[in-house]
Order: sequence, then C-alpha cells, then structure tokens
Amino acid sequence: IAFLLFFDSLFYRTGFAMKTETIAIVGAGKGGTAILEMLLKMPGIAVKHVCDTNPAAPGLALAGRHNIRCHSHLAEICRDAEVDLIIEVTGRKEIFAQILAQKQENTRVIGSDDARIIFHLLDIQQDISERLEETNQILERRVLERTMELEKANTELEKKIIEHEKLNEKLRQINNEKTKYLMTATHQLKAPFAAIQAYADLVLDGYAGKTPPSTLDIIRKIRARCSLLTESIKDMLELANLKSLVRENIKFETCQLDSIISSAVNHLEQLAVSRGVIITYRAEPGLSVKCNRNQILILLSNLLENAIYYSPRGAEAVLTAARERGESVVISVADRGIGIDEKFHSRIFEEYFRTNQAVEVNEHGNGLGLAIAMEIAHIHDTAIELESAPGKGSTFSFHLKTVKNTPALN
Repeated sequence: IAFLLFFDSLFYRTGFAMKTETIAIVGAGKGGTAILEMLLKMPGIAVKHVCDTNPAAPGLALAGRHNIRCHSHLAEICRDAEVDLIIEVTGRKEIFAQILAQKQENTRVIGSDDARIIFHLLDIQQDISERLEETNQILERRVLERTMELEKANTELEKKIIEHEKLNEKLRQINNEKTKYLMTATHQLKAPFAAIQAYADLVLDGYAGKTPPSTLDIIRKIRARCSLLTESIKDMLELANLKSLVRENIKFETCQLDSIISSAVNHLEQLAVSRGVIITYRAEPGLSVKCNRNQILILLSNLLENAIYYSPRGAEAVLTAARERGESVVISVADRGIGIDEKFHSRIFEEYFRTNQAVEVNEHGNGLGLAIAMEIAHIHDTAIELESAPGKGSTFSFHLKTVKNTPALN
C-alpha cells in the first residue's frame, strides 16, 4: 500500500508541481545509491537523509556531494516530522521493524522488496523520459514542416477568398431569385385556401343542406386551419416582399405618428376586447416622422398583437411615443405578460422561432411577426430593442427620425 501511495504522490507532485516530497533512504549500498541517483534527477523530490552503518558506503559519499545529511543511526531520521517517506533498502527485517517503531505518525515506510520495485520503475521512467525527449525533437521538426505547409496553404487560401467572394455574390443573386419564386408560389396558394374556406362557409351556413353535427365540427376545424394558413401565407409574402425590396424604391413620407398609432390600436381593438386586455396609448401630440406609413403600421400592429396575445386577462398593453434628444422619437410597446428569458433575446427575431412558453400560450402563432417587424426596422435604419424577463412582461422599442411639423401625408 505504501508503495502505491508513494507512486501516486510522486506522479501527482511531479506532474502538477505541488508540494515537494521529502524522502530519507536507509541503506547506502549499491541499491540505495542507485535509488538516490534516480531520485536526485526527479523534480518534486527532496532527499533529506541517507543512513548507513558503513561509513564507506558509496551512497553516503554521493549524499555528501549533494549536501544531504548522512547518518549512521536511525534516531534522527525517525524523529524528523518533515520526512514524508522512508525507503529501507538494507533488506534486514530488524531494521525495518525498528523504523516502524520509531517513525513519526505521518511518515510512510517502504521496505527493501518494494524498494527494488521502485528502483525498477524509476529506471523505466528514466528510459521513458529519454524516449519522450527524442519524440519531442521529432515533433518539433514536424511542427516546423507543418508551419511551412500552413504558410503555403494560407497563400492559396487568400487566392480562394477572392473566388469565394465572387461565388457569394452569385449566391446572393440566387437567393434573390429564390425569394421571388417563394413570393410567386406562396401567392398562388392564397386562392386555393380561400376557395376551401369559402366552401366550408357555405356548408356551415346551411347552403349545402342538412349536415350531421360531427361533420360540421370537422368543417369548422378545416375553416379554422384555412384561416391560420391564410394568415401564415400573408406573413410569408410580406416578409419575402420586404427582403426583395430595393431601398431606393421605397416611398418615405412625412407622417403624423399619432395617426399611425391610432390606426394600429383601432385595428386590434376587437382582439384586445376578446382577450380581456386593455390597450393604452400615450403619444406626444404633433410628432411627425419620415417613414413608410404602411410598413410602420405593420410593425406597430405586430408588436401590439404580441402584447395582447401574451398578456393575461385584465392586463394592460401600453403603446407610447415620446421625443428624444436630437431629431428622433422612441416608440415602445410594453406588456406585463409571460416575458422572455434572456437566453432567447437574440433569437426571437429569427424566422419561425418561438419559445416553448409562447407556443403554450398561443399555439396558432407562426413565428414571423417579429421577423417582419425587424426587417421593417432595418429598412428604416433602426433596430428593435428588447427589455424582458420571465413573468415580468416585455418592452419592445424602436426609434424614428422626426421632421418639422408640416402638412402630413397620411
């Protein structure tokens, strides 16, 4: 056990530069000298005592050259509390027993049989160290070779970067074509879903004759799904259209902000009533902004609609607009709903991303509303800022440049 503890400690201390292991050797003959020579080469090991009754023992001479205390009796070694380990290599049982009887409580002892094993293992370790040194030299040569190869590869990469930039431009063009195709395909889906919904309405209104209650229930579900798909198609078209717009072709006008806010509130008033949410808006009068009125109306409507859907009954959704320092205005939509965990703040504006809690509260959402809102904000050289925490609600804000009060185009 002492033998295993020694090597465990030896590996730990030499490998991780911890406290030095203090050792005493009893027996300075051939075996003791060999162990001493090995220990002197090892980091993390301090040989403090060497003991032998023969003053001509070769290990004592070696110890003297290294300023190690030499003794002919065991007493001083056994009394030293700093000694962590005593290695007995005399092979005499009475000396081993004497050491065990006199040593300090915290001192471990290894007998001659284990000492021979230690010597053998130390010899192996020395051989491994030499091989590692040789391997290290080989690795250094290989690292140098790889470094030269990498320099050559970097030169080639620089050339390829230019080629990749050209490919990226082609990919952007392909993406634009894909967006146009998506707009066309999605637009073509609107008519079939509208027809399905119309036929469902005819059956539900009784124009197709008497229909069993179980069938009517299925048709109601079909109509509800058609309505959801129609809204999703509408949002997909809106987002695709926004991404394909050329900024120079977007019409920006001077608009009265309170008029846009009133339109958004009026548009969602019925939804708020049905869900028991109170809409409050506070817009500083006379604020005019330069914007695309329809896009800002969509942006505000999407933010306000989320505030309504994710607030509990009796809660308040607050829309405010106030002038800031300089020529800008901040518009905010705040609620006291479910809130959003901070780890999702950077993702909620991604297309189709929804948190699990949002799905539980409103399973019919499609994850495009905030993506559309952020795309509109980018078109207006701004971004949507978010302050939110679970259970404490959310506040979405963005900024627009104001203009001097002139006749507004609404």
